[in-house]
Amino acid sequence: MPDYRQQRGSTSGGYPRDNHQEPGFQITKDDLTEILDGKNPSKMVSLAEKTAKKTLESKPHLTTSQIRNIYGTVKKLDMIGDREDVLPKLILLKPKLAYAFGRNKDVQGLRILKDILSDSIDLVAEKKEVRFQNFCRFFEAILAYHRAEGGK
Repeated sequence: MPDYRQQRGSTSGGYPRDNHQEPGFQITKDDLTEILDGKNPSKMVSLAEKTAKKTLESKPHLTTSQIRNIYGTVKKLDMIGDREDVLPKLILLKPKLAYAFGRNKDVQGLRILKDILSDSIDLVAEKKEVRFQNFCRFFEAILAYHRAEGGK
């Protein structure tokens, strides 16, 4: 199972990330950049739907409450008036994602979500204003499709 992060040489904490993606499901850095720059809204919707479906394939399933716990943090950041304060707090979401997965290592959907969101956060840091808004939209679309696909 190839990992899109290993293809571009990214690591987390100095260690290669675990493989988690099937051959038919790969999101590249270029895909994420295109989504976060707002260049292809239809791709954002398509990849959000594929991500949501993938998180529900293995058992135990990623639950809606697990996603909403993380999404609640992002939504609070979205409501902050001072945009300069958003990036440091958004970056702190990465350890929260790692902790959530560490507590639930058997939930492979959480691993997928953690990896995609962590890479997205790295890209938001490069052009925070535009990319942060699209990050919020992408995450919201994943949550919506997860629920629509039967996530509980």
